[in-house]
Amino acid sequence: MAINWFIIAAVVIGIILLVYILIRQNKKDRKKIEKELNYVPKSEEAEINKKES
Repeated sequence: MAINWFIIAAVVIGIILLVYILIRQNKKDRKKIEKELNYVPKSEEAEINKKES
């Protein structure tokens, strides 16, 4: 039985494409989560930074 290089190449290209898409999506999600976690409303920020005399 001969090795079908066309099928092997298609599978390898598909795997590489899937990994690329997953890495790109992960970077987008990480930026979104970091932005959400670092968000502090102005009113809360003023209370946190308020100095007592």
